[in-house]
Amino acid sequence: MRFAHYRNLNQHETYVTTKKRLKNHFSSLTNLDILFGLTRQFEWDSRCSQHPKIVGTVVAEASVHRDRTLDLSFFPIERKVYSEDAYEEFNHNTLVDIQKWMCEQTEKPDTAIVGIEQLIVEWVGNKHLLHYVTFL
Repeated sequence: MRFAHYRNLNQHETYVTTKKRLKNHFSSLTNLDILFGLTRQFEWDSRCSQHPKIVGTVVAEASVHRDRTLDLSFFPIERKVYSEDAYEEFNHNTLVDIQKWMCEQTEKPDTAIVGIEQLIVEWVGNKHLLHYVTFL
């Protein structure tokens, strides 16, 4: 597991989790890269032509690539739109869902891998929504 921080946050921003919590949840995944702030906001990959409509703010994105490498990216969100309850809900429920999804993806046989698979976590003001996408 490798961590990378690409930007320092200003006082009005936060990430939805911490490095310590991620170490607790994902210690078994050795080929995982965890990226904080690689980009300011989530953008769809140009190879993904059909994707769900995002109306809220994407706070995290998990990717599994053809070579079985794993990425988990976090994007900054304004503190005023992301409450402490949302933070706790992400860290107790959504993070577990991401962990289960990543473990399921790594356990797939080689013949079941068709491309890049993504799990996108969107914050819509009162709950987290999970979107699953596959593209070549």
